Amino acid sequence: MRAQRLLILAAGLLAAAVAGCTGGAAAPPPAPHPDISGTWVHPAGPGGASLRPAEGFPLTPWAAEKMKSEKPTASSDFRETTDPAVLYADPNGYPRIQMHPMKFKLIQTEDYIYHLWEYNQNWRQIAMNKEHSPDAPATWYGNAVGKWDGDTLVVDSTGYKASTWLTSQGLPHTEDLHIVERIRRDGDTLVMHFTVEDPGAFTKPWSADVTYARVQDGSMIETIYTISDELRFRERFLGVPSPIPIRR
Repeated sequence: MRAQRLLILAAGLLAAAVAGCTGGAAAPPPAPHPDISGTWVHPAGPGGASLRPAEGFPLTPWAAEKMKSEKPTASSDFRETTDPAVLYADPNGYPRIQMHPMKFKLIQTEDYIYHLWEYNQNWRQIAMNKEHSPDAPATWYGNAVGKWDGDTLVVDSTGYKASTWLTSQGLPHTEDLHIVERIRRDGDTLVMHFTVEDPGAFTKPWSADVTYARVQDGSMIETIYTISDELRFRERFLGVPSPIPIRR
């Protein structure tokens, strides 16, 4: 009886070994994710990109009045502008910074995708395959989670500070802003499809596409806006004397 049991056990081990050698029982490896990493820039040059749906923004009455009251820097004197990025040196916020003419870099890992902007050394992280944290505080660049849908990275973002502009023209939003991005690479082109939803600012969700070109050498430069830079700006353009010495 014992010899029979040993014979059965040996036969089972042999069968398992044969199956392993032939690969019949091996699980297929996971499909590799598309590679969207690299350095990118909008080919429009100094003007940067434009985030605007073809049919225009579906503004609520509140948003229409709010936008009408704002004074963008491009169309007003520095002394009159209400642009928070100029008036208070606030971060641009998102997606406004994504329209900036300077470069940005995507660094891709399994757990996070890092979005680094050359402009003022700003960055955000996209947590992969995670849920939004219900306790996450509002931030300048939002709480972003992502997942892969075939060859497209889908990024779902909430939790934005309501004080930022969505565009340099003064497009407002509320704390209920919700942005879904679909990011896809086609060779040396990166296409970002934005869908923006905010019941307080827009009567319905709206979408827009922005396309970027790959920077072949991947170079980025250091651009950091300091207190001295801000004081120098206020002294030169606003006529406000600095209360402390300015580093030149």
